[in-house]
Amino acid sequence: MKELIMQVIECKYGAVRRTRTKLKLEKLEQEIIGTYEYRSDYVDAGGFSKFQEGMKVLLAEGYLTPLIRPKKYKSSALDEVYWLAETASTTEGWNRASMLRVLAAHPLKINYYMNHPAEQTAQIWEYIERIYTFLQSAGEREIITREERSLELFGDEKFLSGKEGMQLLTRLGITLENLKAVTVREHFEYYPEPLQSVRCILISENHSFYDSAKRLIKAGKSVCGLQPDMLIYGEGWKIASSLMFLEELDVDPVGASIFYVGDLDKAGWDIYGNLKLSYPHFKLNLALTVYEYMVDVAKQTYPYANEQKCTASHLELVLQELSAVPRLKLCIEKLLEVNNRIPQEVLNYEVMARLA
Repeated sequence: MKELIMQVIECKYGAVRRTRTKLKLEKLEQEIIGTYEYRSDYVDAGGFSKFQEGMKVLLAEGYLTPLIRPKKYKSSALDEVYWLAETASTTEGWNRASMLRVLAAHPLKINYYMNHPAEQTAQIWEYIERIYTFLQSAGEREIITREERSLELFGDEKFLSGKEGMQLLTRLGITLENLKAVTVREHFEYYPEPLQSVRCILISENHSFYDSAKRLIKAGKSVCGLQPDMLIYGEGWKIASSLMFLEELDVDPVGASIFYVGDLDKAGWDIYGNLKLSYPHFKLNLALTVYEYMVDVAKQTYPYANEQKCTASHLELVLQELSAVPRLKLCIEKLLEVNNRIPQEVLNYEVMARLA
């Protein structure tokens, strides 16, 4: 419950705060209840008793502080209003109380930053807070790919594979293993061996989604509503030249329904449009149900790290198919308007396993 309370608070006030804020407990509890599908689910999860336990932990850690003259909430041990502590100083450096709280989290270390005050930026502290929050419930989390965890924690699926991300983990004394993340292979592959008639094929632009979908199929679960007989890792643009390989696997590509899913961005649409025109005799379509799930679970849209382009004819093909799902087409048009994207990694294994 403590982690859920922090998640709700930081969704509203941010992980990095330079001023303290008054927090009304009645409103906070209602927001916590709102995270459950039904109020009865909140009660089944322990209700106010668990909420009170989580609040006491946050008070003990200095995350929240009481007012000088408090009034009790619901005749409980809790107050009606608390101060939500700031996490960063208004001058240089980080809030010392916040640093001491994080220092208590094994195996997280911030000695490097304590010895290098110039490195104590608001951005780094926000990253540390996200990692700290994750580590509190890491034992209950599933192992997912590095790119999937990177998107979840840092809003960039490539952060942990880049110099800045690797440097951050080294300085904090943690590894991908601590973040329940693994690096997956990057080569053309498919699953499983076609031992029977293949009627449904799902092509994934990115390896993280492919790896997660493979785990779901091995566990006998659906992949966002699809039951593919075969998965193919498209490896970006490579699929345009390698899809003909299907015939060498004794698969009838003309008779099978082939679905494609990639990032909701210009490059992903360009790859699909090119693929569709390159194999006009195949029953190739966008995996619309998977894209719907991507839009539903995405908590935000993401800026392009590098500018992308999409051939007009390819984009037109995509928009034509999306017309079958108006809300999906509207979402794509909005992404184009604001020049943002949604990466495939929003559907990590943990998310898809819950949806299966």
